[in-house]
Amino acid sequence: MKHSKFGRLALPFLKLIRWPNLLIVIATQYMVMYAVIGRVYAAYGIEPALGPLLFFILVLVTVIIAAAGYIINDYFDLRTDRINKPESVVIGKYFPRRMAIKLHIVLNSIAIAAGFYLSLEAGSFRLWLLFPMMTILLWFYSERYKKRILSGNLAVAFMSAMVVIVVWLFEFFALRQQPGKFMTVYTQLGLISRVIMAYAVFAFILTLVREIIKDAEDVEGDAATDCRTLAVVLGIGYSRNLSMGLLIVTLLLTITGCWFLIETSRIVPAAWFLLFVIVPVIYLTYKVNRAGLKEHFHRIGNQLKLVMLSGILGLFVLSLYL
Repeated sequence: MKHSKFGRLALPFLKLIRWPNLLIVIATQYMVMYAVIGRVYAAYGIEPALGPLLFFILVLVTVIIAAAGYIINDYFDLRTDRINKPESVVIGKYFPRRMAIKLHIVLNSIAIAAGFYLSLEAGSFRLWLLFPMMTILLWFYSERYKKRILSGNLAVAFMSAMVVIVVWLFEFFALRQQPGKFMTVYTQLGLISRVIMAYAVFAFILTLVREIIKDAEDVEGDAATDCRTLAVVLGIGYSRNLSMGLLIVTLLLTITGCWFLIETSRIVPAAWFLLFVIVPVIYLTYKVNRAGLKEHFHRIGNQLKLVMLSGILGLFVLSLYL
């Protein structure tokens, strides 16, 4: 009976914590560490200062905090989700609301405790503050920010960028604990920082666009539950225009990056970003301009996720030419 109950709850739980999104988080962080940082280090014959076990803990903590964030988001979003996507509701159907809160608390407690150990090993207690800060931000995002114009969108975009940045933060502080390694790769720290910040900006802008598009998709339920999102307050047209503006910014930044890659004879990664990022973003800009129905915005949101995945895979291609 217990096994049967576990089987019935396993798939709803995976749905609740958005397992495909968590896989993207894992892929992103491993790409940043081993396709960028590790690749640069390899040219000098050294390994990342944050060893495989400590890095695994960092990824695990990030994933657990994200999973807890999805749970608390669905907890506060229950009324809206019953209008926007009733077929996707998990809390109240498979898990009581009280259990959702307990899961949220347990997962965050595990993440914060593991993060404390990780921060001490990396040599900076201050890094630990990132983890409770993220859990608090996710709580307030779910409880109030997402109901305010752009506040929730910016919060999610910031956290998406932090998925990239946190890897370099922990590696940098761990590297400072090993002066020999630090001095060996000192001249390359600027290169690593530039690549990682470029990807953080890429993640921030595309996540912001995706959140604005999702609000346009969910405008009916948000309006019915008094959420003051961009689409509710200023209308679908304004959401479209802002999304297109941000996509054009993404285009300009990516084209600039491609030009730099061409100038430095990195033709293959430039071709990758041209074919799998620039061309799709041009297409999506066109589709956003013509979008008007819920299903249009839903498709665009999914396609944006594919563009983000292409950008992540581009890290591997780029790493071959660093």
